[in-house]
Formats: sequence, C-alpha cells, structure tokens
Amino acid sequence: MFQVSADPEKNRLYVTLKGHLAPGERAEAANAFLCAIRTLEHGFDIVHDLTGLHPTDAEGLKELTRMQAAARVRGVGRVVRVVDIAVSSLQLGRVAEDTGWMFETVHSLEEAEALLDGPAPS
Repeated sequence: MFQVSADPEKNRLYVTLKGHLAPGERAEAANAFLCAIRTLEHGFDIVHDLTGLHPTDAEGLKELTRMQAAARVRGVGRVVRVVDIAVSSLQLGRVAEDTGWMFETVHSLEEAEALLDGPAPS
C-alpha cells in the first residue's frame, strides 16, 4: 500500500509505504512521487512514513534510488522518516548513505510535523 500527496501551502510531500509492495505497485508509487515533487517549490520537505513497510528486494531499492535522485535534482530540503520496522529502516538507511541522502528519523507523524514546523537546524 502506498499514498503520495503534496501540500503546496507547506511545500511538503507526504509519502506512505506499508506492507510488501509488489513490483508494479513500487513503480506506481515511484511515478506518483515523481509527479508530486514537480508541484512543489525548491526546498520542499518530505515526510516519508515507512511504518509497517517490509524490506524490499534489489529492484525495489533501484526505485528508491531513482526517487531520491529526482528529489535531489528538484532541490529537496529536509527529509523526515517515520519508522517502526528495524530491518526496513536499516535497509533504507544504507541506500540513503550510498546516495548521500540526508534524513532525520522519528517514530510518529506528529513528531515529523513538529520537527518540520519548528525552526530549521543551523
């Protein structure tokens, strides 16, 4: 299951991924992500809700890398990941490390919103 939505007022993208995503669903999620970031301004933030996401395979990691690269090109600001499954968090952390993707980790959507609504780190 995935959901992708953009909030132009906050200049924020919300991405939710849960369960085991089938190859077609992963591609559909990646395409929705790519379309949504085009609606936001340079410096947009991402709230990436990974609660309940199970680890993926090599093809899934390729889709993730493609999304991260596109977000960097579009000028992503802060990325906040909401996680609760350790293996998924570790797997995605390694991909982020390999691609130079910087993120902050929290354990709830409320924490993510508070973090992004607060002052930017210096």
